[in-house]
Amino acid sequence: MGKIDLRLMRACRWLALGGALIGTSVARAEDAPDFHLDLDTGGHSAQVTDLTFTPDGEDIVSASSDKTIRIWDWRSGVTLRTIRGYLGNGSDGKIFAIAVSPDGKTIAAGGYFGASLGDKPPYGDIRLFDFATGKIKAVLKAADYATYDLAFSPDGKTLAAGGADGIVYLWRFDDKSATGWSLDKKLDADSWHIDKLAFAAGGTRLAATTTDNGIRLWDVVNGEEIPLPDVAEPLRDISVMALAVSPDGALFATGSKDGQVQLWRATDGTLARAMPTQDFFIGSLTFAKDARLIASCGYRCADTHRSIVWNTDTGEKVLDYTGHDGTVYASGANADGSLVATAGGTRHAIQVWDPANGERKALLQGVGEPVTAVGIDAANDVVAWGNANPCPERVACPEQQGALDNKLVLPTTERFFEDPQPLTEPSSFDRAALVDGQWSLRAATGGKDALENAVLEIANGGKLVRSIENDATNGFVHSAYTLIGKGLGLITGGNDGTLIEYRTATAKVSGEYTGHTADINAMVASEKAGLLVTGSADQTLRLWNLKTHELIISMFFAGSQWIVWMPQGYYYSSDEGDKLIGWQVNQGRDHEGRFIRAGQLKKYLWSPEMVRRAIILRSAKQAVEEMRPGVDNELQKLLQRKPPEFGIRLAEDQSKVRDGYVAVEISGAKEAGTDVAGFSILSNSRNVGDVTARSVDGNSTIVEIPVENGKNTIRITGTNEYGYLTERSVTALARKTEKTEAKGKLYVAVIGVDKYPFLTDACSGHACDLRYPVDDATEFLKVISQKSAPLFSSMETLVLVNRDALDENSDKARQTYAVASADGIMEPDSDTIDDQLADFLDRPGEHDTTIIFVAGHGINIDEDYYFIPTDGRKQDAERWKRSSLVDWSDIQKSVERAKGMRFMLLDTCHAANAFNPRLEKDAQDARIVVFSATAANNTAAELPELGHGVFTYSILEGLRGKARTSDGGVTLFGLADYISREVVRLTSSKQKPFYYVGGVENIVLAEP
Repeated sequence: MGKIDLRLMRACRWLALGGALIGTSVARAEDAPDFHLDLDTGGHSAQVTDLTFTPDGEDIVSASSDKTIRIWDWRSGVTLRTIRGYLGNGSDGKIFAIAVSPDGKTIAAGGYFGASLGDKPPYGDIRLFDFATGKIKAVLKAADYATYDLAFSPDGKTLAAGGADGIVYLWRFDDKSATGWSLDKKLDADSWHIDKLAFAAGGTRLAATTTDNGIRLWDVVNGEEIPLPDVAEPLRDISVMALAVSPDGALFATGSKDGQVQLWRATDGTLARAMPTQDFFIGSLTFAKDARLIASCGYRCADTHRSIVWNTDTGEKVLDYTGHDGTVYASGANADGSLVATAGGTRHAIQVWDPANGERKALLQGVGEPVTAVGIDAANDVVAWGNANPCPERVACPEQQGALDNKLVLPTTERFFEDPQPLTEPSSFDRAALVDGQWSLRAATGGKDALENAVLEIANGGKLVRSIENDATNGFVHSAYTLIGKGLGLITGGNDGTLIEYRTATAKVSGEYTGHTADINAMVASEKAGLLVTGSADQTLRLWNLKTHELIISMFFAGSQWIVWMPQGYYYSSDEGDKLIGWQVNQGRDHEGRFIRAGQLKKYLWSPEMVRRAIILRSAKQAVEEMRPGVDNELQKLLQRKPPEFGIRLAEDQSKVRDGYVAVEISGAKEAGTDVAGFSILSNSRNVGDVTARSVDGNSTIVEIPVENGKNTIRITGTNEYGYLTERSVTALARKTEKTEAKGKLYVAVIGVDKYPFLTDACSGHACDLRYPVDDATEFLKVISQKSAPLFSSMETLVLVNRDALDENSDKARQTYAVASADGIMEPDSDTIDDQLADFLDRPGEHDTTIIFVAGHGINIDEDYYFIPTDGRKQDAERWKRSSLVDWSDIQKSVERAKGMRFMLLDTCHAANAFNPRLEKDAQDARIVVFSATAANNTAAELPELGHGVFTYSILEGLRGKARTSDGGVTLFGLADYISREVVRLTSSKQKPFYYVGGVENIVLAEP
């Protein structure tokens, strides 16, 4: 075996210990697509490999195996900027090292930047990013193999890089070079793997640790190696990975696999002190002020997960920091050493803390959690999962099934999706099969690095017959596994996302499931359901076709937010869930990538019915072919376009702005191909409509936006010609004024359809006529006129109901005519609804409020959603005549266009398949308040004793006062809570309404 091959093998073995987990089974970059689906949860989703404070201490920069660099405002816990380079399959794009220049203007990043291990070097390029913009300034090319560490000299004029070829590359600042840097020296560490580098002694010394040949020290000026004393010789036989330099540069500390921590004098490399040997792998070292040194556990930490703080003058332990719940991979201190940041644990969190007392100052992490347990109830098509560590006292326990805490009822041909729910009865769920008949599985320690669970032992009748030893090519360890096919097959997952199926008797590979990117923590296979369900440290739950190995859907859950998506990009989500995933679009290896969030392509890709069909068919590919034939490459075409990128901020000069307004500056819109005049602008969820705009310069525009007293959230959405959406928001505190604000108008549109003369047998063989929608609509109008209208300057109405149904009750007709003139009441046929509602909703102004109430039948047809007007009809027994229906998208556009505050109350779901997710999603994104009679898989009940549908009855009673929670009247939140509880009570939990009030203030809707 050649020298290069041996180096690569040893590098891979080392990565198993260090946690970088590079795999070899990756596609060539030239064959890979130019975009990659990726989570963006607000934090890192894989191991944080390196971190550093900025020189001023204001921000933290972190790098991760998730292939991103994040710049954090650590005090607020918010990511200011996510930097992405080229991202490929497998390990291509993993970042192992970062360094920030002393002037704070440049981020250097190194890692594994190549198509495939052992394929086509180089992999060790160094990317230089502009700190302020995230754009790549230069790429430094010299190293063939992965770069594991980088360090700037104190004066910022030298950049050192080292990695998998055992060479330190010293780059010198050179303003005459095209990149701004030129290669000055190469220092041979006589090693297969340099792991850490650091300048010391004012930049005159460079120290390095290796995993196979101890430590090195060089004189930077002449490039000569400084001999180390004999006491350093034993380290040549031990992996040394941790390295830190004291604040004054006089000492450097090293930490090894066997728990040794030693302090060395930087000028001559002599030993200054040996710290107490620890019983754990030293994962990182950091110096802090007052002669403190922090050593963190990097592997085999079990439930201790500790960072020890020593006093280096005395060698005594000052404190243990145990804030993380798992291995700590990286650490760093601010310039004066008063704060330390450590990264690790199950959620890849960064914690900022005081090394003097252990007080945590900040927690930086995303909203996701590893999925540690999965189960399936095949009889009822329900999957379940959990996130708790089943064995915190151990490194891993693949034989132990974690607790199931949540469930998702999968859609079928008879039902739609339901929201995820807490799990109360986990006993009915199947789990991983470790024993099936005579066959059994057991993990054992093994491999060249003696990793826990590196070997999977296959036994028959208690006798070992086969074993599978994992290595860099198939996941390093067996982190989860199950028997399938009555014990004749098995599936095992590794800690790099590898998921492989084997024949039990022969241990031969029979298939692979490709999609996860981190540890496979749990799995369960169901022959009956035809599914494999997996949970991973990449924070996703995934469904696979057990026979074809096709990935059907991926799922991510974080509190109330969730998203389910197909490999082709089609998705279904909660209101904010589609902000959590997106596509990185590569623009070449030497350029930064673009990131496009799923929500920006909602117009094309938000398709709950597509996702539903994929699950029903057990094939995402088949669902696309069935529902959108010929558009399987639609996503690729969309991602070749650029979304509108623009920025907003409060204008610096507010002196000439009218009372009740603030000036907001929009920059970059023209360059992004968008027109400010076409932007959607909301202030505290009020659509402000057209705004006064003036140009500042060629690429900036000032708009004046109406605001209310106090805090105002201004949200601006731009759309370009390709249908991309981009959102930006800013917060403004309005100046108070003594002038009394004028009350806006109340606009109320009610639609009620009782009569369906053309649908005499279309509803399960019966007439589709309903009993209460007209009564619901007119009574709602009456109550609004009595309880809500007095809160406004005046009220205008649009009434679209069946006149003959209204006239059947003379009292009801008189009270309706008292609010709306008789000649203004129109029939709810399709043309009238389309035309009149659109015209009516064009009338409200920015200070007005609009309420739309709709009662009648709703229907789903494929991916489209319709309201059935009184003249609705069918072409035949199976097909609707779409031209006779009212397209919800038309209603939606009209409501979105309406200025001011918008409310929609929908009692339209009288049939089980009329659940309308698109309407609700669009309304949520437009910050329209939505109240809907049912959630998924419910029907809307009509109780004769109430004289109304249950949902409408609850609204009416709430507005009349039963929802009042204060002396001020009935508030929005109070009404929402009352409706939810009352509908459930009146229907004995058979009907559950849906409402969305997110991002809206708790306004008063009805007088006391």
